[in-house]
Order: sequence, then structure tokens, then C-alpha cells
Amino acid sequence: MSAVTTQNQPVLELKDVKVTFGSGRSAATVLKGVNASIQSGKTLGIVGESGSGKSTMAKAIVGLVKPSDGQISFSGRDVTKMSGAERRRMRRAVQMVPQDPYSSLNPRRTIGQTLAEAIDPLRANPKEHSEKISYWLSTIRLDPDVAERYPHEFSGGQRQRIAIARALAVQPKLIIADEITSALDLSVQAEILNLIGRLRKELDLTMAFISHDLDVVHHVSDEILVLFHGEVVEQGDVDAVYGNPQHPYTRRLIDSVPGGPGFDIGERRVAVG
Repeated sequence: MSAVTTQNQPVLELKDVKVTFGSGRSAATVLKGVNASIQSGKTLGIVGESGSGKSTMAKAIVGLVKPSDGQISFSGRDVTKMSGAERRRMRRAVQMVPQDPYSSLNPRRTIGQTLAEAIDPLRANPKEHSEKISYWLSTIRLDPDVAERYPHEFSGGQRQRIAIARALAVQPKLIIADEITSALDLSVQAEILNLIGRLRKELDLTMAFISHDLDVVHHVSDEILVLFHGEVVEQGDVDAVYGNPQHPYTRRLIDSVPGGPGFDIGERRVAVG
């Protein structure tokens, strides 16, 4: 099994996207002409501090926020011009892995029921889809027997794995991972990042990986986009940006990385390998 891919065009493209909340004197422009694209099988890292516009960008991509200007295209189609049926298909084709998986997992549903609903919303029967459920649980390195258990029976790291499996089970064209390691301790962060790295290769995933931590983004992305107060201040190949940042804000983010230049209080980076 693998995620559905499109080879001849970007899976996602943003052109001069602006998002403004409010009007008149109370208007606040959160995204200021953002341009970005994600090719099939690639991961775009979106990095910036709190308030930079990362979450608004993610919400605009999935249709929770409407741009005040610009264009968002998904698989070559302008999102704003999609029919109702196309929008429904897009919602399924774009899956978000949230920061807090516990709040997004129904506490009254077993993990098997949750995955069955992702696999087939109309016939969400765990027994009928047991083979696929076992496959996705094995893919995230959980025993298929846990399908009978409930979310509260798992650790935070395990719940995050389950949230990833739920997103993958839909076999989407695009996955948006929104600060998925920020609530985890360092050792569990490393496990999740290693999992993402393996899944990217095995399933040829197309992802937008959002984080305030440039070091984390560096480990899992092909390209990077740096947001500062709603503007893209730097973007390009992740190694090039990380190794030779051009904008002062990007350099400041790198300097704040534990173990990176300018960070001298003896803390260590996440050990990913």
C-alpha cells in the first residue's frame, strides 16, 4: 500500500496567499502573500515561532480558513472553485496529524473502530477491515492486537503513532503534520521522527511538516519555508538553508537549536538516526 501520488504537477501550490481577520481598523493580516509548493513524494518543512502564521497556513490549506487574496491549488485545481463533491474528496485526500492526538481520538471508540472509519467511513466495521487495520498498526510498529484497546490506554507517543496511522489509512495525497512532536519528551520525539523518516521512504509520502523547531524540520524535510510575522523570509533546499541561512531570523532560529551555534548551555539535540 502507498499514498496516492501525482507526478506531473505540484500536489499543493500557494500563490500570493493572504489571510486577513477582521475588518477596518481591527483588521489583522496573518499571511502576507505566501508562495509555496509541494511536489509529489516530497516534504516541505514550515518553520517559525508562535504567531508566525504556521497554523493559519495549515488551516488555509485544508479549507478551515478562507484566503482574502491569492490562490491555493490542490492537484492542479483551484480550491476556491471546487464543487461540493470535489471539496469532500479533497478533505479526505488531505489528512492532518494534530499536535494533541488524544483530543482528536474519540475516547469511546477502540483504535480498530477509529481506523475502520478512516478506511471506509460508510462501512466502518473493524472486523470487515481487520487485515488493513493490522497492516497500518504494524506499519507504525504497534501490535495489531491493540486494535481492541481505547485511546486512554496508550502513552502520548503511542497515541501520536495511532494518529499517524489514521491519517495514512485514508491513503491521502497530502499529510499535514502540525507540531506533532512539540508535546513529547526528547526520547519520544526521536522515535516519532525516525518513524516519519521511515514512512516517507516506504510510502513515498507527500507532507507539509510544521514546527517551531528548525532542527526537527531539518531531519524530516526536503525543502524548508521560514515564516516570520506572516511573510516568507527564506525558502529552499533544507540543507542549503540550514547550512547557510541568508535571513537574520533564520540564523536566529538556528542559533537557538540545542547544540547548534550560539547555544551553549549544554543541552543536546534530538538523537535521530
